[in-house]
Amino acid sequence: MVEVEIEHEEENELMNRREMTLRVDHEGEATPTRASVMDEVASMANAAKDNIVIAKIDTEFGKEESIVTARIYNDEESMRKYERDYFKERG
Repeated sequence: MVEVEIEHEEENELMNRREMTLRVDHEGEATPTRASVMDEVASMANAAKDNIVIAKIDTEFGKEESIVTARIYNDEESMRKYERDYFKERG
């Protein structure tokens, strides 16, 4: 069972987004995919998946928890303006 906990959340008004750091416990399972983490973030933040970027999923060797960096934009125009193309493509 995957458990997601918000470690840090900050509003970045200049870039029109929220920045989140999450701890994902995935005991007995593989590192979660970007798609599954994006689903969790979308439901936790009440945001559209099209406006979310999972910047990083960091898992230390042998640990069953990951640290995730996510950015949630208020609109798609801001995301296109600030995010690199490959981030947008991979989610």
